[in-house]
Amino acid sequence: MLATVPASAGFGVAELQLDIDDAEHDRRHATGLGVATGYGFGGLNVLMALPHGLPVPLAALTDHQRAYIRRAPAGICTVTDGQVVRHVTRPCQVRLATVRAASASQLAWDAAEKFTVFCARRVIITRAPSVNYPEKLLEFGYYGIGVSLQHPDGHLETLVEPRPWRTRRHTPEAWWFAETAYGQFLAQQSSPYAPALSPAP
Repeated sequence: MLATVPASAGFGVAELQLDIDDAEHDRRHATGLGVATGYGFGGLNVLMALPHGLPVPLAALTDHQRAYIRRAPAGICTVTDGQVVRHVTRPCQVRLATVRAASASQLAWDAAEKFTVFCARRVIITRAPSVNYPEKLLEFGYYGIGVSLQHPDGHLETLVEPRPWRTRRHTPEAWWFAETAYGQFLAQQSSPYAPALSPAP
């Protein structure tokens, strides 16, 4: 399912579009697990070293890894007969970060660029760019940042298409970013003003 985390949720000026992993979301709900980042950022390093769903002998782990495993809740992993199995996976994919600004300024570019290593990026502006400075839009396009113009009636006109996001490699930082966004999604869902969700296309 698709969900949107507003800019006010803690990501500066960016609104995030999430593609929630329904199976992982339901599994976490059943085990009482929310986000998997409350047990130390280094824990994600440990989890990425463990294959998902396959047993690994505790004896094969480092002291640091075993220390994390011992304090991790059942929703993250389980230990049986001297072997650990990781259950947790990334709860969502952040598809798009959208920054809203009056114009295609350097500040808007800087805000969107912060999400380069995590997802596709787009800037929505309310003032049409000057025809005398077309190079600014070219700069956004060169770096893969989309630009859309919002007209007074709310219609969005795409001026520059955002570059599609492709995962190059899995990192603890990217997992942490997804967990943090997922945590804001959970907080939003607990609100009486939570928006309706839509199925992923």
